[in-house]
Amino acid sequence: MQGLLRRLTLFLSAVLALAVTVLTVTPASAAPARSTTNTNTVIFVHGIQGDPTKSGHDCRATWSAARNHFADKGWRGSLLTFGYYKANTNCSHEFPGNKDTPIRVVAQAFANYVYDNFSKPSKGSKKIDVVAHSMGGLVVRAALHYTKIHAAGFPDYLYIEDVATLATPHGGSTNDGLCRFVWQQCKDMRPSSAFLDSLPSTMPDSAMSGGTDWTTMSAFHDGYVSESSGIAGTAEHEIQYNDSRVGHVSFPKLATGTYNSRIKNNSTWTSWNRYAAPVEMARIAVYRPSSA
Repeated sequence: MQGLLRRLTLFLSAVLALAVTVLTVTPASAAPARSTTNTNTVIFVHGIQGDPTKSGHDCRATWSAARNHFADKGWRGSLLTFGYYKANTNCSHEFPGNKDTPIRVVAQAFANYVYDNFSKPSKGSKKIDVVAHSMGGLVVRAALHYTKIHAAGFPDYLYIEDVATLATPHGGSTNDGLCRFVWQQCKDMRPSSAFLDSLPSTMPDSAMSGGTDWTTMSAFHDGYVSESSGIAGTAEHEIQYNDSRVGHVSFPKLATGTYNSRIKNNSTWTSWNRYAAPVEMARIAVYRPSSA
């Protein structure tokens, strides 16, 4: 009898522990569903400041072309910027890091910012979209991955509907022009770094009903991130530009016009043709309802 009671006590303890875990990681309200909307908040995330003479970005200047284009096209949601250098200026939200702050730490700050201001029930369980340039795409990718696996320090869940990355080194970069590998963030972006190896090849989902739709973009004339690295991994949509006007720095500034490019939706590439500018493609990417 004593042994039976002991086993029953252990069983009930295990059930209680499981229940506590489920309550901890399960959203208190139903996850928002995917939809066609231009009312989501869009958060723009800059890349590394590779200039050794500068310590930060002016978020307003970096994203002025993109934010103006979204507004001109009738986007009704807020158009915010997230920065992660203490020396940054004019960012909607700023994490006081520097170039030696590991990308995972920046990702944790970004994830908690999104949760605290949008995803959690007291903020209306709102979904958002993200457009990220260069290293900023790795920040978002890591934020979603580590949140999904319930890593320590990350929120329980996020609601991010769409992500578009512009010239992000998903496969790493060895180009000294982008980063001379003196800073930790440069080391994190080296191919086969411990940080990059920790990320799954398939772009991660958030807790959205229907998951997160990813669009990755690269350019043959980038100069810093190879055309293969910019679309490395598995995303629902991939876009490549083979046009001398589309380079690493110009990616977030090109909003109008057409450029020699091709598009892959899930598995099939289109032929090379003249498609819209990167910023316009990003706007379309975060507007559409699904990966169809």
